[in-house]
Amino acid sequence: MILVINSGSSSLKFRLYDDLLRELAGGLIERLGQKNSFMEWQVGVAKKRRDYSNGIENHERGLVEVFATLKQAGFNPVEIASVGHRVVHGGEEFVRPTIVTKTILKRIAEYNRLAPLHNPANLKGIASCMKLLPRAKNVAVFDTAFYRTLPDYAYMYALPWDYYRQYRIRKYGFHGISHEYVTREAARLLKRPYSKLKLVSCHLGSGASVTAVKNGQAVETTMGFTPLEGLTMSTRCGDIDPAIPTYLMRELGLTANQVDDVLNRKSGIYGLTGFKDLRDVLTAAGERVPGYRMKRKVTPELRRRCRLALDVFCYDIARYIGQFAAVMGGIDAVVFTAGVGERSEIIRRRVLKFISLPKKAKVLVVPTNEELMIARETRRLA
Repeated sequence: MILVINSGSSSLKFRLYDDLLRELAGGLIERLGQKNSFMEWQVGVAKKRRDYSNGIENHERGLVEVFATLKQAGFNPVEIASVGHRVVHGGEEFVRPTIVTKTILKRIAEYNRLAPLHNPANLKGIASCMKLLPRAKNVAVFDTAFYRTLPDYAYMYALPWDYYRQYRIRKYGFHGISHEYVTREAARLLKRPYSKLKLVSCHLGSGASVTAVKNGQAVETTMGFTPLEGLTMSTRCGDIDPAIPTYLMRELGLTANQVDDVLNRKSGIYGLTGFKDLRDVLTAAGERVPGYRMKRKVTPELRRRCRLALDVFCYDIARYIGQFAAVMGGIDAVVFTAGVGERSEIIRRRVLKFISLPKKAKVLVVPTNEELMIARETRRLA
């Protein structure tokens, strides 16, 4: 069997597959390291939940609970031959899925400074699996690896050369596992060779990015040195004038950490509206969201701000679709994926309102499956 792990700072997602990549079980642990942790899992159509009032202290204990649950469901963890792990950042060194040894684990850890919110948690999951399943092979699949094909003129920033040479400051791109999965699925749905298509993939969720894939290779993307660049997102500002952070530091006396907090956690759609849940923004803007009612009273000013925020978000997406179609010399399909991209017809409609696509271009909605993509790569290596 193949186990796929996606370790977050306070969460742990897992999927179990057989050797034909049929999903056997899957689930999620939330609130790791906190009280009132819980695990939700599914085997077949049966969904279950278990609460831990005293909490699950760390990733290793979380995996112990996962293995106990799988065993109760009839799966023997000893039969897990390999474990695939999502790792956000591999820098310029890890540009393909890699079998992890203790030496490799230390080398991956050197990129923690480039993804301090994600990589350390990813590595905790790997280290825990290496300890608890000593016979299984562990494979790291990197979110940045899909962008190994970006040309240098697309990933290089016009900064002093030493910043790149010494500190590797450049565009890396993220959400690569998702973008590769959905563009390959798009080629299958279009019944055309992946190597002969020009696709623009829109991964729209709390974090959001757009990627251009030409002839089977990523050639451009919106996220850069960090996931902050590019689209307006739930709480991230996306593209802004680079002088704004230093202006805030000078004029408002903000520290570097405070500016970082503003740009990553207090901006985006939340900064414009005060809402983190897009359903609230849509409802306040006058759109009907089936099955959802907001509790807050909507003033004319709030309605105006929510409509503006939606336009900013959707215009950003449309603007990048147009740019990427231009640099590829055409476009065969736009692919929408992830929570918002898959579920919100309103957002898709608003995006397409801002752009005129060629008549031959298709618009596809493809549910992403990063875990299956990781499982494929893991089976190929292990």
